[in-house]
Amino acid sequence: MNAVTTDAELAGLDVAAAIGRGIAASGQARQVMFADAAIAAAIESEALGVGPYPVAILARVVRAGGIAEALRLPEPLIGAEPTALARRWLDAALAADAAPGADAALAADATPEADLVFSRWLEMVATLLAVRRSARSAAGTANRADRDA
Repeated sequence: MNAVTTDAELAGLDVAAAIGRGIAASGQARQVMFADAAIAAAIESEALGVGPYPVAILARVVRAGGIAEALRLPEPLIGAEPTALARRWLDAALAADAAPGADAALAADATPEADLVFSRWLEMVATLLAVRRSARSAAGTANRADRDA
């Protein structure tokens, strides 16, 4: 039986560290990146008012041009705090793909595999944002219907 992890517990997860481990590895580290870390990233994004569409667009930029190209965007997500959040994720993904011992800031580009894995992760975060938004809307509608009955 799987234990249920609450939003409050996931909000404390180090998403950048999970990206760093998940990009470079497979198995459990990749699973954590695509499960717990993606949910934590959605929670962080929601707290900053970021919706699913900007994250989905960032995923498309990463898929088309790569992680390094997305880092060159003046605002990968709109606003100072969302941009800082996106840069933490992008930096972690680029650093994870750098050669062992290399300075991530000097890495020119990530490998195509890292770009693909990270773009898929961003797509997962965007999907989670959309699902969470939809679930909240449905719950709000159900609650209003209950009150009106």
